[in-house]
Amino acid sequence: MTWTAIAYNLGKRVKPIWDTRILNFMPSNTDLLVPESDEPILVMDMGGIIRNRPDPFPLPSSPEKTYVDFGLIWGEDIIDLIMSDKGKVILPLRKLQGFQELDAALAYANDVTIGIDWSQSVESQHEDFSVDIVQLLQKLHQRGQTDILIYSLTGECPYIPAGTAVNLDIKLAYLTKFKQLPNWSKEVFVFE
Repeated sequence: MTWTAIAYNLGKRVKPIWDTRILNFMPSNTDLLVPESDEPILVMDMGGIIRNRPDPFPLPSSPEKTYVDFGLIWGEDIIDLIMSDKGKVILPLRKLQGFQELDAALAYANDVTIGIDWSQSVESQHEDFSVDIVQLLQKLHQRGQTDILIYSLTGECPYIPAGTAVNLDIKLAYLTKFKQLPNWSKEVFVFE
């Protein structure tokens, strides 16, 4: 099943890109309008992701079917994003400062989706998360985290054995053109 993904910065729609080992975006002059749909939607706040300045206010309140990645560095920041009531918060590992910060975030909220950036390997600034993806998924499962979103930054997908994937609800988001749906994912987000 294919779902919509959008990104924004300063109230404008943007296109997220993987640019030499960092997330960046291509700007546009198109105003941010979140499409109304009965299907889930993924929203990335590029200002939060790049500059650690989340801006949830342009988004409508729709916590049921909206997944929102505001880009977190510190675990305790998650409480502000949950209280904004803009959707299901994605807790990305890309800049999070290790398992200690992950555990701090999970102390505030355990109903989150864990975001993992993938480009031939796990892309993260902290060594705790820069391990084999299967090992990382096992460590997340040990912490009770089963809702996972893998960002395919370059169009490639990791190999995840069926024995690992069966215990997890793994979604996929392509920053590039949609290629294929791997056997471990039932849902995929594609950026417009």
